[in-house]
Amino acid sequence: MQIFFASIFKENIILLSAEESKHCIRVLRHKSGDIIHVIDGKGNLFEAEITEGNPQGCILKIISKKQIASPKKYYLHVAISPTKNADRIEWMLEKCTELGVDEFSFIICKRTEKTGVKTDRLKKIAESAVKQSIQTILPVINEAISFKDFMAKHKDTSSKYIAHCLEENKTELKTILQNLNNLILIGPEGDFTEEEITLAVENKFQPLSLGNSRLRTETAGLYVAAAYKSHYGI
Repeated sequence: MQIFFASIFKENIILLSAEESKHCIRVLRHKSGDIIHVIDGKGNLFEAEITEGNPQGCILKIISKKQIASPKKYYLHVAISPTKNADRIEWMLEKCTELGVDEFSFIICKRTEKTGVKTDRLKKIAESAVKQSIQTILPVINEAISFKDFMAKHKDTSSKYIAHCLEENKTELKTILQNLNNLILIGPEGDFTEEEITLAVENKFQPLSLGNSRLRTETAGLYVAAAYKSHYGI
């Protein structure tokens, strides 16, 4: 089933973006009168008829609507440092979206080599990922923020963890999978500094182990997402 994404709804009318309209009309050769399926990123699937097949702005009439996203048992927020190679963090976000991560944050640490994050591009990647995997619900994608500001923002958040490479007693990932609302912090390619780890612990982040292997930043994010997907079987 070919699925399109839309964010503009007016009563029983759906307006596709220029990008989605071009794909619908010019690439897939749909025309007025055709029936297509649309998601809104909030768990709803629409069956709609193309009433104006304009590749710059396709207009659809809603035929039916149904909520197809069943409530998840958990909420997973992955906060991660951007990688030097933007392709790697984009790949991680795409795959983690397919696996059902609910929220992404990007933290700028002392050892972060690339501080710029193109959130608009990442949102487009997430839209494509939910369409491909028929997830129907878009993840929250936050703007990049400094490590210190992130600590302050989540001072009162419960069930939060920092995955780092220093040798110390850590909680195993498998032991926290039963938590229904987790925030997991993943550092840059050179890991967090000792000062950052200390600040996180002072803000009640618990040290977390992702196993004995030293994982790349983007691999760590994917590993966490896959562990939750596997644990809950959804």
